[in-house]
Amino acid sequence: MSKSVITALATPFKNGKIDIDGYVKLCKFQQENGVDALLALGTTAEAQLLSRCERKLLLALTKATVNLPIVAGIEEPSTAQACREAEQYALLGASAIMVAPPSFCKCTPSGYFRHIEAIFLASKLPVILYNIPSRAGYALDRKTVKRLTERGYVNYVKDSSSNCDFATKISPYCNVLCGSDERLSDYLKANACGVISVVSNVAPRLTKAAVNGNEAVKRQFDTLASLAMQEINPIAVKYMLYKRGIFASYEMRLPLTRASAKTRRAINENWEENII
Repeated sequence: MSKSVITALATPFKNGKIDIDGYVKLCKFQQENGVDALLALGTTAEAQLLSRCERKLLLALTKATVNLPIVAGIEEPSTAQACREAEQYALLGASAIMVAPPSFCKCTPSGYFRHIEAIFLASKLPVILYNIPSRAGYALDRKTVKRLTERGYVNYVKDSSSNCDFATKISPYCNVLCGSDERLSDYLKANACGVISVVSNVAPRLTKAAVNGNEAVKRQFDTLASLAMQEINPIAVKYMLYKRGIFASYEMRLPLTRASAKTRRAINENWEENII
């Protein structure tokens, strides 16, 4: 069975504002090159640095531009606000939502369960759990994930913990999506059913080939995955999108900063113009 590629879309800026033309160009590029779905408003989108109006704009643009399933990211630590966002995203045409753990405030396993339950009930959309301890401050536990799947609230986990043992252990009752391009091979061995990818922003067909076990593209994919993590995501991939001609600039929103000279040099030195 073919494994899925979901692109975690980046957000282009021009003079501090969303570059609508660049975003539409990226969305069209993804659909034309065969990805299975798009993730709007994830970490790669700099979602926490966008206003609520900007988030809705990006989701509406994505829906209007492509005929693909759209996953909307929710990174709100407040359950009440997360529920309101889930309701809005359902109305705007999202096919599913991906929920990051409540960062900074954290929560107990019971609180996390109730957080996800409330978001699911507010939208009735399928929920993808986002396991990213490096940003959230704690990792999901197997018992709570299993409980959420048994209730029918969750069918997928995007795992960005680089803990393939966790992925292997939850895979019997929950679909695992690799959330770390640089560990893709390991996650495929741990029964991942696909990837939510940063690299696929610039190389969707290459990513599709890599996730489906094409050994001929492995070196090129691994190189891009390493380059994408040169600095805090999405700094490097936005430079790569600029270099590929999809974005007009590699502007970031503070506190994120543009790709450093070191990162640009590494990308320039390893860039292959024939990215498939």
